[in-house]
Amino acid sequence: MLLIQDLESLNSKPENVITDGLLSCSYKDIKNIFVHLKNFFAQQDVSTKDCLVLECENSLTSALTLLYLLEAGYSFLLVPKEVKTASPQNLQQSVPPFCRYRIIPESLTHQGEVINWDQPESFIFIHENQEWNNHPQKEDDNTAKLYLRTSGSTGIPKLVVHSHAKVWQNALNCGQRLNLTSDARVAIPVPLYHMYGLGAAFLPSVSVGACIDLQKGANLLRYLQREQEFNPNVAFMTPIFCETLLKGRKSSRPYNFTVAAGDTMKEDTFIKYESQFGRLVRLYGSTEMGVMAAASPEAPLEVRMQKLGLPVSGVQMRVEQSQGEFTNENNDVGELWCQHEYGFEAYIDRDGKPIYENVDCNWFCTKDLGRISSDGYLEVLSRSDRSVNRDGLLVIFSDVEKAIQTIPGIEAVVVEAQGDSQRGKGLIAYCVLTKNSQLSEKEIRASCFQMLPKRAIPEHILLLPSLPLLSNGKVDRQTLIAIGNKTDFTNLVRR
Repeated sequence: MLLIQDLESLNSKPENVITDGLLSCSYKDIKNIFVHLKNFFAQQDVSTKDCLVLECENSLTSALTLLYLLEAGYSFLLVPKEVKTASPQNLQQSVPPFCRYRIIPESLTHQGEVINWDQPESFIFIHENQEWNNHPQKEDDNTAKLYLRTSGSTGIPKLVVHSHAKVWQNALNCGQRLNLTSDARVAIPVPLYHMYGLGAAFLPSVSVGACIDLQKGANLLRYLQREQEFNPNVAFMTPIFCETLLKGRKSSRPYNFTVAAGDTMKEDTFIKYESQFGRLVRLYGSTEMGVMAAASPEAPLEVRMQKLGLPVSGVQMRVEQSQGEFTNENNDVGELWCQHEYGFEAYIDRDGKPIYENVDCNWFCTKDLGRISSDGYLEVLSRSDRSVNRDGLLVIFSDVEKAIQTIPGIEAVVVEAQGDSQRGKGLIAYCVLTKNSQLSEKEIRASCFQMLPKRAIPEHILLLPSLPLLSNGKVDRQTLIAIGNKTDFTNLVRR
């Protein structure tokens, strides 16, 4: 996609801008900014044959540099902005050997002054990778690539390869499903360096010329301040931030709609959010596949709350039943597989070598458990690695979590499999209590006997002050497991 050509044909309102609260840029200004960036990269002898690392945050300079690299056909890896206190060794580790340069856009000059767009040398800093392996891109594949890291919420992050053209097309399909237009005023507090922030929020909004507010490291106070100044009517959030907004904002404030993606959301949270802030739309995607499904904002509440909507254009979904590892009481539940016309191309290692290639573009295993209704609506229940065989039957962690969350005094719960038990894999429920709750581990586990089948009752309950989170807002399950491994459960009372 050539963004400049599309921008010239957009029906974007003249007053529409992309902003981060410090800097703003109208759509008509982007073409001239790209000219300055083109000249700057040419002067620095950084060509499209060089693979880059772009340190990205939710700032206007990062966003426009990202758009320029897509427009100019550079291959680049998108990573979060490194903190200035990071050691040189850690900084070097963030740059794989197949990438020659590290690109760092700043919002202020070294003198602390507001940047001037016609002087990119004052706000874009380029560092050559001393460990560059000098391996050019494949001669038989000159298409520009976008490299993303998986979230790492369930294991070691991997590098995922996308073509620019397919990322743009998936973004266009997402925008169509959400009915985004130039009338939208879009708040984006989710990171641009993840597929959700980039492919579901930012690029679809840019493609229709919407007004966009980029928010760095969003917290409640900052979000409410930006909400008052920018006046958004559309927002992209994580379920956890939706809960934070519910707790922190007492008055109603309607949006046209809010998109939520990531971890599951409790039904009571969904209903409360919708009553205060307007329609809530769930979206399903991954780093590999981009946006796979989303509900329409016009769909009824019951559909949007229970289902993830229909697959977007170019996507087919199927359910594959388990092959006898355990008995599934719900015959329509199985592992979800996706065939995506605009999905990823391969996984690569730090040297840029393929570790798995989706060569034939056939079906991709999402590693999620779910079902597809007779009318094609998708429902995701859990990660497939977040279910176990207990007493010969399937136990889905999200089912256990939903049950425990109904106990008065429980604010949040995450269930993980750790160790062994007489029923099979052992289960630990990590619980966060509501303010002033005096529940004990013993009382929580006793309640489980009243609401869960015996095979689904966790062996241990562990109370935590809060759940550890990754930068994308998802629960950091690896940290939870480490906490469980260090805990002496012999000192915790159990029934």
